[in-house]
Amino acid sequence: MAISWKKKFKPQVILDSVEKVRTVSPDGGTTFSGFEIYETLPALQSMLDFPSSASDLDKSLLVWRAISSVSVKLTQDSFLVAINKAFIALTATSLQSYEILTSISLAPDGLPLTGKVCGSAWRLLNADFPHKFIGRQSAIADANIPEDTTSKSYTKVIVSVKAKSSYQAMTKALRAIDIQRGVWCLIGNVRMESFGTEWEPINVVRLGGVHTVHLSNGTPAPSPVWFEPGYVTAQPFRPANVQVFKKNCAFVLRRILASRYSERLCEALLRFVRALDERDQNHALIKLWGALEELTCPDSANYELLTRRCSYCFKDTHYHRQMLEHLREYRNQAVHAGNSGTSAKTHCYQLQYYFFQLFFFHLRNVKVFSSLDEANQFLDLPVDKESLLFRRRIVEKAIRFVS
Repeated sequence: MAISWKKKFKPQVILDSVEKVRTVSPDGGTTFSGFEIYETLPALQSMLDFPSSASDLDKSLLVWRAISSVSVKLTQDSFLVAINKAFIALTATSLQSYEILTSISLAPDGLPLTGKVCGSAWRLLNADFPHKFIGRQSAIADANIPEDTTSKSYTKVIVSVKAKSSYQAMTKALRAIDIQRGVWCLIGNVRMESFGTEWEPINVVRLGGVHTVHLSNGTPAPSPVWFEPGYVTAQPFRPANVQVFKKNCAFVLRRILASRYSERLCEALLRFVRALDERDQNHALIKLWGALEELTCPDSANYELLTRRCSYCFKDTHYHRQMLEHLREYRNQAVHAGNSGTSAKTHCYQLQYYFFQLFFFHLRNVKVFSSLDEANQFLDLPVDKESLLFRRRIVEKAIRFVS
């Protein structure tokens, strides 16, 4: 599929603004005057509909290459031709091996030191990074990161990926390690706390503050440094019972891989772990609500479906539906009124509990449902036995009728 314009926008208005500050030299080079160009590029990116094959690509780079390469008048059509040409050129690039260096707040004692997620291999180190990555520190120093984002107590991690650019390598690696962190946090996170710091993120396994991408020989790749602007140092997590923790994590990963809608489960897990990395608990709750939507109503933000389907997992359905309605009300207040009550973290713990139960419902039934839609049809069934028996009689009559 090609890149196209979203129908609700009028990109020519933005392109006309760019055309006013753009100069094309006789040799085809392009220059821009003023700072307006930096406002228009993100706007153009939002107006474009990218195919799924562009999910890991640097879309801002594609927009910049298109703007810079059009030698004729800048129109909607000429821009689309240029950006699709840049897209084809980038996707035609051969895969390279990259290694992404980061760290996590996890003590590796007794845990597997290697693993593979989404085609990317990770390994935990009991020491510092190998000597071949000696250029990492100078790359971080040159990046002028505004604060010290390196915790010496964190475990070093190397993620090996194959990608077509350093940007794609980093996004693939972070996705892989975040899904693995999602498994660790799903099992290891505290379910509720009586005392704690309001702004402390809930996740027990968190990323370090800085990540670097390298070529296979250890040399820093182009644009090698990424950092976490909301980084908060955590104490390295040590499971109380390593063997039980390891067994439960293996069960989760095994069941995800066995599911016929594993991509949906991975996406929900990714949203879950990134939500609870937040230090602002209201932001965390809003994002975590999105993780529940990913499982219950992925194609529409339907609160009714979410509360009904999630509460169906419990014996006392009516009680839990009311609790979910209460959390929905709080979530809406946080979004629309900007409320930031001191109970936000408690609400996050409550919503984490519902995500945990719903996620494990899907894991326990990987052999029952062939798709997420089928699982949600099951969660839409009546909660009382009499209604189910009545529905069964009607279905049996319908089967006899059509036969």
